[in-house]
Amino acid sequence: MHPLLRRAPLPFVVLLAVACTGTTSASPTPGSSATPAPSATPAPSPSSAPDANTAVIRIEQTGGMLPVWETMRWYPTVALYGDGRLITQGPQVELYPGPALPNLQVTHFSQHAVEQALAWAAEAGLHGADRQLGPMLLDAGALVFTVVTADGTHHTSVSDLSVNDPAINAVREFQDVMTGLEGWLPNDVASAAAPFGWDRLRVISFPSDPASLPDPALAHTVDWPLADLATLGVSWSEPAQYRCFEVSGDDLATAQPTFELANELTMYRSADVTYQLYLHPLLPDDVACPGF
Repeated sequence: MHPLLRRAPLPFVVLLAVACTGTTSASPTPGSSATPAPSATPAPSPSSAPDANTAVIRIEQTGGMLPVWETMRWYPTVALYGDGRLITQGPQVELYPGPALPNLQVTHFSQHAVEQALAWAAEAGLHGADRQLGPMLLDAGALVFTVVTADGTHHTSVSDLSVNDPAINAVREFQDVMTGLEGWLPNDVASAAAPFGWDRLRVISFPSDPASLPDPALAHTVDWPLADLATLGVSWSEPAQYRCFEVSGDDLATAQPTFELANELTMYRSADVTYQLYLHPLLPDDVACPGF
């Protein structure tokens, strides 16, 4: 039985079996050495995606009523790209204050793994028209499953993943598989996890007083190495408070030594004004400042 269906109620299994041409495919238990047979559900080739830098499967949490400059600091739980890269946020050192930059890890999978993951996504109902599963809880946000194939882009949103519903059970199973993909497809791991070499950085800046920090004694201030933070990027509102901009190329080469030595309480001095920065390395298909 397919791993996504192992704990699904029987009626849902029957419905999906019919939708998948009446057959099912065997899958290994996590950690086994056998590679699962391709799913009976047809899946478009990942080469049909716009390019290798498109996340064909992305699972991420939205922030509900939280301001955009806070939720833009989050990373997807899963981001699987058309060329087989799976990018996740790795463990962070248990220090306070922690590093200013996150620990992004990339694992390379074979094209067979990408095709199999897309087939499992289809079996979990992640294809066709966009849909909302369960009640929409605006304050709580939602977990959004985005799947990109040759047929287009599909979004499924779930506000409460704990609800015992066949469709929600299926996407919860799919999330479990995707967050442990190495165990389900061990023979398709092309290279082990390694630091992700990002080349673009989102910066959200806002004026701040070190005394306003939770632990001002642990904060330190450094000189900002690029152009005046009061003018860089675009503002969220007027009068401008939060500003967003991208750092890449020569500017990134100039600023990166400063960022690598910074921690989450580091303040930046620019034109006699002190700022706090949210530093967010961008994934291949991220837009630097959406909504600004």
